[in-house]
Amino acid sequence: MLLSSFIFMLLLVGCKSLDAEDVFEEIIEVGENLTTYQAEADMQVLTASGEEHVLLRVSRSDDFYHVDLTDEARGLKQTLVRNADGVYLLTENETPEPFRMDWPHDRPQLYLLSSVIDTLKAYPEAQFEENDDTYMYTIQAPLKEDPDLTIQTLTFDKETYLPVEVFVTNEAETKHVSVKFQSITVTPDFETDLFDVVLEEESPRDDEVETEEQQEDETSGWYYPTETFNQALDETEERLVNGKSVVMMSYTGDQPFTLIQVNKSQTSSVADVLSVIKDGASFMSDDAGFVWANETTEFYIASDSLTPEEKEAIATSVEWVENK
Repeated sequence: MLLSSFIFMLLLVGCKSLDAEDVFEEIIEVGENLTTYQAEADMQVLTASGEEHVLLRVSRSDDFYHVDLTDEARGLKQTLVRNADGVYLLTENETPEPFRMDWPHDRPQLYLLSSVIDTLKAYPEAQFEENDDTYMYTIQAPLKEDPDLTIQTLTFDKETYLPVEVFVTNEAETKHVSVKFQSITVTPDFETDLFDVVLEEESPRDDEVETEEQQEDETSGWYYPTETFNQALDETEERLVNGKSVVMMSYTGDQPFTLIQVNKSQTSSVADVLSVIKDGASFMSDDAGFVWANETTEFYIASDSLTPEEKEAIATSVEWVENK
């Protein structure tokens, strides 16, 4: 019955002549009612470092999500799953890792239809343009993950009122992020186990087994910033991400940030860790963060509140503190 009503609504609306306000309301209504769907999209990221492509498959069933991100050029694939038990990151040949419990609601994800609709709702005064087959909205507002990207263009199909493309760029058009939706299926036939995650305890390999003394030597202390801009250290968490030991220090206040540390002696580069930490921007350059390293450790600061200069000030202030 719900499906029939949804299709009838689309057909009925398609027969009407709509003004800009009507179109806005129809797009919002269709988007908010679409809580189950499957979408395939191509995400393109252009930065000073070059251009990258990520193929996306997004499956949603109410508050359950299954998102596949594939970078074919680099041979990388990651999957994020949200189900009744929590949120998990899955990579090839790796044990599923618990992820942020509030994903994907904690920040906008350009590839999620709900995020696109929420962005449009927040800017009803957006510039409106009608083309032959699409409706286009241009929004002058900085992207939360990268304030330098200030021009957001949202394009919707005239017949279905579903997103066709999300394009975000800077004033100089020297970098951008685009998500082109190849298909959106509103009546998906999900596999019964699509949102299931099988958790298994991983036994260490012989070459990974270390003595207690070796482990104490390698984790006898951490770097702490002396400049925190009056933010308080709220939590220090050591966890495994893609098989690497990562220390995440969460600082809270009016300019919260997270300081991430990865020991260089581990087999993989920090880039693999950052692709996990940065979530929806998995394969993007680190425009929203600050990356640096010393002789032993690679660091990353993630914050939506700090300026690049403030992140650099924190980075240059870190000092080694031994565990007591």
